[in-house]
Amino acid sequence: MNKKRTARSRRDFVKTGVILASGTLIGGVPMNAFGNSANNDKSVLKVGLVGCGGRGTGAAYEALGTSSNVKLVALGEVFEDRLMSAHQNLKNSFPDQVDIPDTRRFVGFDAYKKVLEHCDVIILATPPPFRPIHLEAAVEAGKHAFVEKPLFVDIPGYLKIMETNKIAKQKNLSIGVGLQLRYESGYQEMKDRIDNGEIGDITSLDVYYNVGAPVIFPRQPEQSEMNYQMRNWRYFTWLWGGQLAGQAIHQIDLMNWIMDDYPITVNGLGGRQAYSGPNQGNTFDHHYAEYEYPNKVKLHVQCRNIDNNWNKSGFHIRGTKGYADDKSQIFNAAGELIWRYRNKEETLGSSQKCQSNFVNSIINNKPINQVEYGAKSTLTTIMGRMSIHSGQRFNIDQVLASKRSILPEAYTWDAKMPDMPGKDGNYTIPIPGKTEVI
Repeated sequence: MNKKRTARSRRDFVKTGVILASGTLIGGVPMNAFGNSANNDKSVLKVGLVGCGGRGTGAAYEALGTSSNVKLVALGEVFEDRLMSAHQNLKNSFPDQVDIPDTRRFVGFDAYKKVLEHCDVIILATPPPFRPIHLEAAVEAGKHAFVEKPLFVDIPGYLKIMETNKIAKQKNLSIGVGLQLRYESGYQEMKDRIDNGEIGDITSLDVYYNVGAPVIFPRQPEQSEMNYQMRNWRYFTWLWGGQLAGQAIHQIDLMNWIMDDYPITVNGLGGRQAYSGPNQGNTFDHHYAEYEYPNKVKLHVQCRNIDNNWNKSGFHIRGTKGYADDKSQIFNAAGELIWRYRNKEETLGSSQKCQSNFVNSIINNKPINQVEYGAKSTLTTIMGRMSIHSGQRFNIDQVLASKRSILPEAYTWDAKMPDMPGKDGNYTIPIPGKTEVI
């Protein structure tokens, strides 16, 4: 999403106090509502944040904005500068709710373990390859968790997430997922209208996520390969999962929600037209995937990370009687507008509502679990990337049979990386027809 616009809207929420409206829900909290922590004050929900970049900081804003009884008590990051920046920004905005002394600011790959010792709830907002092991640790510790998208980057990660979720359900833990478009009021009403037949039977769906290239952080002297790649994580497949997973997943998940189902086959294509050289890692800069659902309806996804191009982030849903679009509008077959969502009194954005729903599920001791749709929509994006990189058409059974991990064997600054630069400094780029992904 547009980072400047998102950050500004969050500041506006903080200034006006609108997002504190749900704080009254703290009353009558059950004694066991907040997980297994050494929390002596059961009126306070102690939150820890792991991953202090823009999305992690934003999720913490939203959690703190849900209720004045939510306290941020610990931070974890691999980069100290990001941790300190997040702490300062959050402290400035919520001075009475952020209590994090030096002893609860943890830096390193094991920071998540230390954060878990101090909180009831953990927000997991690192790059996605770390998500399966972080969620596993949180569930083992009996902590509620909010998990940012995507949930993993390869099939072993999917399998671990699903196994961990079985234990989370047994422990009655709330597990939220950061796919907030499902909370957009206009999309919720639009789905109801589509379900009621206003556009007839769905015949096809289109998704767009065409935006510019991510920022580049130039390599520094004596910087390790792990450090460099993590600073530039959106340019490395093992760290980002590719653009389908890292960005287009929002609209893809929305289409899965509209369809009440998930694709079972995919074929795709993509490449590097604008990216070049070692500074832009090994990811593709454009992607196209054609998915098919069990009922034979096709989902077409196009996305691009290239500057100075036509940009669009949205979707189009075609039916036998009309169509719907990302502006929460429905048209008849003649192209005439027959419905448009408008609610000028609504003040909370979908991201805030998503986070508040998660936090209030814990406060009210009514656990939610969003892992299944979060994991299956992530799986949709990963199977798309696998098809694009290999040039092969896959069905879901072939994809799920994959045992190939794309991750490093260890998480240390001097770890042997799965993607290393060659003598010319360039990284190996996937070649459809040659690259194996299963």
